[in-house]
Amino acid sequence: MIIARAARPVLARGAIRNTRLAHGHPENTVYNMPFDYRNPKTFAVKVVAYCGLGFAIPFIAAAYQMSKSAGADS
Repeated sequence: MIIARAARPVLARGAIRNTRLAHGHPENTVYNMPFDYRNPKTFAVKVVAYCGLGFAIPFIAAAYQMSKSAGADS
């Protein structure tokens, strides 16, 4: 509660907002992402593949571990 009261004057002055705008470079305002997203279809495919692979890795690892243990019993 004390920290919230201490931060309130700083936020009211807009100091955080003004410093963010003061340090930007105009050439980096549009294309500041580490990947190209100008082609929406290609970007969508890449995002789905990236997220889908990340979601599937634990299931693939579990299936692999279960197949290893099933093979050891035979």
